[in-house]
This record gives sequence, structure tokens and C-alpha cells, in this order.
Amino acid sequence: MIRGNLFEIPMWSIPCIQFKKKKEQLVKLLKNYPEKRIGIQNFITNRQTPRPNFSQAFSNIIEEELGMLSQQVKSDIVIDDIWSVSYKKGDYHSPHNHGTIGYAGILYLEFPEGSQPTNYVQPWQNISNDTTMFNTFPVKEGDIVVVPKFVNHFSPPHKGKKQKRIISWDMRI
Repeated sequence: MIRGNLFEIPMWSIPCIQFKKKKEQLVKLLKNYPEKRIGIQNFITNRQTPRPNFSQAFSNIIEEELGMLSQQVKSDIVIDDIWSVSYKKGDYHSPHNHGTIGYAGILYLEFPEGSQPTNYVQPWQNISNDTTMFNTFPVKEGDIVVVPKFVNHFSPPHKGKKQKRIISWDMRI
């Protein structure tokens, strides 16, 4: 008998090096790209507003971490789009994905007590009971998580009193 995995979904968790210093730089950078609540969204973001030079400035700040990821995927990576999202108490992000080709990254910039990490939805049902399967990764402030863009994911309602804030980006190899 042979047993193995027919399919596998890669992911990477990368701790941000010298995060305290980089957090200060990123918070200062984000002042140039204010967030707002738009339409029926249940969170605050700058995704629907112009963000010139955000990608390059962000890449310069987390250059080491992007370099580590590039080594892991054995290819150069290019950020196609980047934005920030803030969650106040009760805010959430419904299930979604970022497309079919490439990777999506999340940097947990502010992750206070009561924050929950992103939930990922397995792309196929549980073979024993036909239910949807979810997975999370333990994260802390300063962690970066990278998954394929096609993986559906969501942020459950924020329970913390202090704001949760992430920077998210899409990239191709």
C-alpha cells in the first residue's frame, strides 16, 4: 500500500526582522495612504484609493523578508498591488480570494489582545463528512503569512478593544 498527499497547498510564515523599527516606518508610511470605510465593507481600507509608490516604499522596508520568501519560492517576486486594512471592534472581512495566479501576503502590523488571525478555507470539502474545513496559523504582531492567491480566506469579527491593522499585498513570481 502506498499513502501520500495527492495535492498540497504551500504557505510561508515569516517573522519580520527588527519589527519594532520597521513598524514605526510602516505606520509613518501609511499616513500617506489614509484608510476609509467604503460602501458595504465591514472594515476600513485604502484599497479603493490611489496608492502611488506604496509598493516600492513597502518593499524597501521589508526587503529582507521578501528576499527570504524569494529564496523559498526559488524565483524573483514582484508586488502587483498593496493596501492596508484596519478593523475596529466588530469589523470583519467576508470570505474572498485574490485571484488564481501568484501569492498573497499579510503583515500583521497591529495585532492587539482579542485579535484573531486570518481564517483560510480548504478548497475541497472534508471527505468524511462533506463539511467545509478552515485553518488558521498562530500569528503575532510582526508576522508575515503568504499563501497562494486562490485560497479563500476571511477575518472573523474583531473582538479587541484596540484596532487590528494589516498590510496585504498580491505578488507574482
